[in-house]
Amino acid sequence: MRRVVLLCVASCSLVVLGSSGSAAAKGNSSYSPRGTAATADCSKTAATEIVLRLHLNDSEVSDPAGKVLCGSFMGPGSQTMVVSLWGPGNTGFIEWVVLRWDGQAWQFVMKQPFGASITAAGSDIRQTLPIYRASDSRCCPTGGTKSRIWHWNGTRFVASPWKEATKRDPQARGFDSPSLNINCGMFDGGGYHYVVCQSRRPPQKVTMNAAGRLTICRDPTPNNVSNECNLGDRGDGPIQRLAYGKQISVGRFHCQSLQIGVRCTVIQSGKGFLINSAGIRRVGP
Repeated sequence: MRRVVLLCVASCSLVVLGSSGSAAAKGNSSYSPRGTAATADCSKTAATEIVLRLHLNDSEVSDPAGKVLCGSFMGPGSQTMVVSLWGPGNTGFIEWVVLRWDGQAWQFVMKQPFGASITAAGSDIRQTLPIYRASDSRCCPTGGTKSRIWHWNGTRFVASPWKEATKRDPQARGFDSPSLNINCGMFDGGGYHYVVCQSRRPPQKVTMNAAGRLTICRDPTPNNVSNECNLGDRGDGPIQRLAYGKQISVGRFHCQSLQIGVRCTVIQSGKGFLINSAGIRRVGP
């Protein structure tokens, strides 16, 4: 599953990093796509090509470029590309890189770990991570989120101290079906508002947002990270096994363990899904 579930960074001190210390960029540190010298090709295609060329990706991931940000993050008039990199399995975004257009080619600037959520904050870059409590399993962080700002000071990027972005929110639960074939995570708080369930036999996954919209996918490759049907492991730590007939409500969502599978709905609308060995089908109005 492409979910954002990474470990927190403990240090909250000022971090100053430039491009010279990265061991990830091997060989030529630039890439020149088709186009004019004045206009850079800031796209997922260009990002994928340069990441693979410079071996910036995890060796197990062949389609590493996820989210791409384009902006003047290195001063007025600059053309900067920030690329979030997929990790293997269901680890989500594990790293991110910054590239700068010099008028002829993309130049490598820096690479950073922990790429859960990288967004633009004006001309700066905001990095946001989930906060894990001691009892949290990898699937279900309940401590809210924290963020920091990366600012270009004319020479290098400087990171501000971490700041709690959202308060701790207990509205996150994970559970297994009695057979352990189906695993679900329920989230409604701390910036996450969805239910996701997956099964191993057959390999399939469904994600439902707070409006009851479903994303259903099936893929025979368990560790496929190239599309929305990324079926990873169930996560570490204790996860409740939900007995048949039992149910869980988290915020706006409700899930029930049944002999015929797991049924999850949006409480207000009744829209939802049923997942079992026969497949995934919509339920409700």
